[in-house]
Amino acid sequence: MDIIKITGLHHRYPDGRTSLEGIDLTIAGGSFVVLAGANGAGKSTLLKHLNGLLRPQQGTVEIAGVPVQQDLRHARRIVGMVFQDADSQIVGETVYDDAAFGPENLNWPASRIRDSVDAALELVGLGALRDRSPHLLSGGEKRRLAIAGVLAMAPEVIVLDEPFANLDYDGVRQVLAHIVALHGSGRTIIVCVHDLEKVLAHAQRLIILQRGRIAADGPPEQVVLAAEACGVRLPAAIRMGGVVESWLR
Repeated sequence: MDIIKITGLHHRYPDGRTSLEGIDLTIAGGSFVVLAGANGAGKSTLLKHLNGLLRPQQGTVEIAGVPVQQDLRHARRIVGMVFQDADSQIVGETVYDDAAFGPENLNWPASRIRDSVDAALELVGLGALRDRSPHLLSGGEKRRLAIAGVLAMAPEVIVLDEPFANLDYDGVRQVLAHIVALHGSGRTIIVCVHDLEKVLAHAQRLIILQRGRIAADGPPEQVVLAAEACGVRLPAAIRMGGVVESWLR
């Protein structure tokens, strides 16, 4: 069943430049989707429409059958967003407080907030750091805290915008392992990247944006060769005639 349905979506910047032009897209529940494109292709703009950070100027965006503009609370309960800049999502004085921010704004009972936050922090391996200042965490730990804050709200869809940006090898592996585990638990995963190297081995579907339009969409092995023409670098293994392997091996 499709959990996301986008029809005829257009978006233009205030100066008149086009960001998205005629996007038609459905995403099935439980799938692992990679959204790729060069800088300025419209990736982040598209993602922000999924939970109402941007509203359709033309067209519709439906989350689990409900238009986003009709019920923002519904969209934000279903779709959790993890942004590229983890520091921009830090709002709490402690790791626990930060992860509890979202559930608190949903006005959940205190016991439900506590149980949900405890479970989310344990899931991303930060339970032992619950009382630490989030500003003292490493880059990978901050990204995992951002994921925990989203998980604490129990979304069905998790959207990650450039989740590996500015992380070292160990940080990438940590974050990737948690993303893969979340997909294994049944959640819909949408990962936005401009570099396919780290995540392609786990994708079930690859969508490439170019100048605000969908340039290619389908199984990764069929679509990936269109990447370079759209400004996305091919993984080294494919350049050498091989197969992209997981960074988790």
